[in-house]
Amino acid sequence: MNDRERFLATMRFGRPDRIPYWECAFWGETLERWVREGMPEAVLHPAGPESWPTQESLRGYFGYDLSSGVYFRETASVNLGFIPPFEHKVLSEEDGVVTQQDGEGVVFRWSHGGHSTRQFLRFPVQTQADFREITRRLDPSSPGRVPEGWEKRPLEIQAAGAPICIQAGGYYGFARGLMGVENLSTAFYDQPELIEEIFEWRTAYVSAVLEKALALVKPDFAEFWEDMAFKTGPLVSPVLYRKLALKHYQAITGLLRRHGVDLVLLDSDGNIDELIPIWLEGGINAIWPFEIAAGMDPLAVRAKYGRSLAIIGGIDKRALAAGRAAIDREVFPMVPKLIESGGFIPTCDHAVPPDVSLADYQYYLGLIHKIVEGR
Repeated sequence: MNDRERFLATMRFGRPDRIPYWECAFWGETLERWVREGMPEAVLHPAGPESWPTQESLRGYFGYDLSSGVYFRETASVNLGFIPPFEHKVLSEEDGVVTQQDGEGVVFRWSHGGHSTRQFLRFPVQTQADFREITRRLDPSSPGRVPEGWEKRPLEIQAAGAPICIQAGGYYGFARGLMGVENLSTAFYDQPELIEEIFEWRTAYVSAVLEKALALVKPDFAEFWEDMAFKTGPLVSPVLYRKLALKHYQAITGLLRRHGVDLVLLDSDGNIDELIPIWLEGGINAIWPFEIAAGMDPLAVRAKYGRSLAIIGGIDKRALAAGRAAIDREVFPMVPKLIESGGFIPTCDHAVPPDVSLADYQYYLGLIHKIVEGR
């Protein structure tokens, strides 16, 4: 089997020759540490000192399959973002604290020196009038959504034996980007008409872009991005979210299936137990990354939903940092059981953090290969 056939057979609970070798992603600091620990610098900087790691450089060193992890997002990527984007600009800088606006129209500040978390100050949408104004940057007919000749690269990737993915947007994730978590949380209750308008508009917009793309290429799978849960549960009432979002998921997944795309993946961190039934009813049949620190239990999810839900992820990043005994406990017995039941690709439950050593990560990969290859 090639990598594409292997991925599809795994996700469809078929009989692949082996499960795919994937990884979710890495912190930049992690790869910098690993260079100090012996990884060739060409993995981190394949095209010179200013370049970024590529799927090819990581695959060549670690042995991943083609189009693995977050890298699949670039295989058949349509442009659902702002055209034109907002101006990137620094608004102020004082005592090492920078206030700036990004291309999404979000104003935030951060500090020089070391790793700095952003403090968000302002989001572009507060009212219905704000939203209606911002949709001028989200015209589905804008040049660049699906550029002329766009289909050539996805078809080349597919012909090389790799799966290709098309982005299906998202609802909570999209609205959060416009409003921020706090403003969105109150808007679900104080401005439900705004949320309904955003979701209705989003469905029409994404459908229009996807119709153009799907006329040119048949992707192997699609992905929604949401990130709508925290450590103990969803960031919005599941009852309310079902009422507002379910029909919209169904509209997009219905469109995808009419074009022959029957595998639909959704990405959300946090504890998503209460959201999974909504997504399943909405036509989603694969989820990642199953964050263990948030209480997600892939074995329990498999027991509850069986073959209706494929699973990617589920390896606790904290265990990878805690040494080989912890890695053994994390991998066994979960990984062999899930591989045996099908529809499972193990990866770290988020980007591999910099407290994981290269030696311990390679030990983890070796365990996975031994399980898969029956050694």
